[in-house]
Amino acid sequence: TVIIQGETGSGKELIARAIHAASDRSKGPFIPVDCGAIPETLLESELFGHEKGAFTGADFQKPGKFEAARGGTLFLDEISNMPLPSQAKLLRVIQDKKVYRVGASKPIKTDVRLLVASNRELHGQTQSGTFRTDLFYRLNEFTIYIPSLRERKEDIPYLVKRFLDITNAELSKNVKGFTETALEALIAYDWPGNVRQLRSTIRRA
Repeated sequence: TVIIQGETGSGKELIARAIHAASDRSKGPFIPVDCGAIPETLLESELFGHEKGAFTGADFQKPGKFEAARGGTLFLDEISNMPLPSQAKLLRVIQDKKVYRVGASKPIKTDVRLLVASNRELHGQTQSGTFRTDLFYRLNEFTIYIPSLRERKEDIPYLVKRFLDITNAELSKNVKGFTETALEALIAYDWPGNVRQLRSTIRRA
């Protein structure tokens, strides 16, 4: 299990996909879940699945993301946004290696490699009481900290060339490169939105 920490836009999912691609599970699925984008009332159903009739609107049986990721990797993005009750259920699944669909009485075995990401420092979240300490220690087998773009400005020349090549291909353009003044300006800027902002800026230009 790996915790990937870094500011928004710094490339956490890219790191997660690279870990998956380099692992023994690379031929299995990579299933990303944005924990901050799913309402608390639906998160359990999204992760663990539900049986038909389990709740109002559950008109059919639905496997959850843990089942969808079987044999591969489940990536829980912005896990610090997960509500505390859901954190408790996630901890139980990790420890028991089985899930119960909402409305089900029989468990389903899990077989996933779990990667999680956060734009907040999770240890600090445990001290403030917004993240379960026991879940943090269960997840914290290995941590990767991604520095912000302003902390690794030596990467900017490579990244702008890469993003230019991608944009040329996507938009059928033939922009040759950057003036020295433009590149100096890109390197001097602090990029609060990190790599994501840089990519959008190159595309817009």
